[in-house]
Amino acid sequence: MVKVSVITVVRNAAAELERTLSNLAALDRSAAELEVIVIDGASTDGTPAVIKRYESLISYSVSEPDGGLYDAMNKGIRAATGDYLWFVNAADAVYAPDVLTRIFGPGSPLAADGPADVYYGETLVTAPDGTALGLRKKRLPRGGLTWRSLQRGMVVCHQSFIVRRAVAPLYDTRRYRLAADIDWVIECLKRASSIRDTGLVLSRFTTGGISTRRRRASLRERWTIMRRHYGLVATLFAHAGFVWEMLLDKLLRRPPYRKIY
Repeated sequence: MVKVSVITVVRNAAAELERTLSNLAALDRSAAELEVIVIDGASTDGTPAVIKRYESLISYSVSEPDGGLYDAMNKGIRAATGDYLWFVNAADAVYAPDVLTRIFGPGSPLAADGPADVYYGETLVTAPDGTALGLRKKRLPRGGLTWRSLQRGMVVCHQSFIVRRAVAPLYDTRRYRLAADIDWVIECLKRASSIRDTGLVLSRFTTGGISTRRRRASLRERWTIMRRHYGLVATLFAHAGFVWEMLLDKLLRRPPYRKIY
């Protein structure tokens, strides 16, 4: 049976962590073993008490200072023993309780050709109070996801990206502090030999993270990452496309999210 390591990073977010762990506890594990890893950045609120309440669910946890979000996520990678890694941070959630069965179950079409290195899918965006806003406006690539797909930006949400641990590097915390997830996804896709679209909504992502709050600095990092992977000319064209899309959004008053299908 395949083993999936779900890594949850948290700091001073007791209520959000409670929702996430409650969601993970409800997952159907008939087709996959679940390893829940919680990395707490030395929280001073009720987070440690929540971790204590869910100790029967949690395989590994640590509460200590860290060097930021991606340093904490690296701790989760190092602690993981599963075949696959899945980052579902505090406030986020797995979309449906049967998702592991639908991906890894013996009768699943996704399992018919053997295990893939990467599984990906859609993401439902929610407000901090849990209200569903809709699917991410940025669509998954129609021809299938590759490392070159991210020239269009973060076309796949980090929370809807399940990767084989053997092909996943650590996050580059030396160079990036706000957009290291984009670099990490690109690197995972470069190393993957098989990448599979699940056709499923995989996660619920709560909007309002670090990159959202520090958007300009995050965009500068994204520029650096894209230029390193794709070159200057391709990155210039891609950013011209981003600006054009923003102008069209305003002109046509397009909604920020897509309807849930």
